[in-house]
Amino acid sequence: MNEPDKHTQHLDYYAKRHCSIQWRLFLELVFDELSNSAGKEESSGFWRHIGSRIASERPIGECATLERLELAVNEQLDLMDWGWASIMAENQTMRICHAACPVPGSSQERLDASLLAMSALLEGVYKGWLQQQGGDSDVPIRCVSRNLEQRECTFLYGR
Repeated sequence: MNEPDKHTQHLDYYAKRHCSIQWRLFLELVFDELSNSAGKEESSGFWRHIGSRIASERPIGECATLERLELAVNEQLDLMDWGWASIMAENQTMRICHAACPVPGSSQERLDASLLAMSALLEGVYKGWLQQQGGDSDVPIRCVSRNLEQRECTFLYGR
């Protein structure tokens, strides 16, 4: 897919489906307040924990191939209206590109806080799902890039 089509896909997705208006302000304030009150590192730990709980509540089942893993992940993301992911193996790591993160925000500061919180939450979700596949709990997953305009986060799983 070329870049203009990808950009159009994101815009179209958010024109039709975005954070529900009934939850938008609430989530903005939760993300913002937790980050300001507890600090970025501590609040990120909280969001990773919540993400691991989500993975436990929404297991993806055993996936024998990378393609099946990506399909199972996207089925769960679709049920939560949380965008979609593409998963690629790279040497000894796995790259997960998550697009169309539900990131509410009425100001740049709140958008930044929301994306930071969602990226930490998704770290927990993906780590939990990969552990369900037999992944070692000591193998780190980390967000290596965030793109607020595209609502994208990229994660690396591995050493």
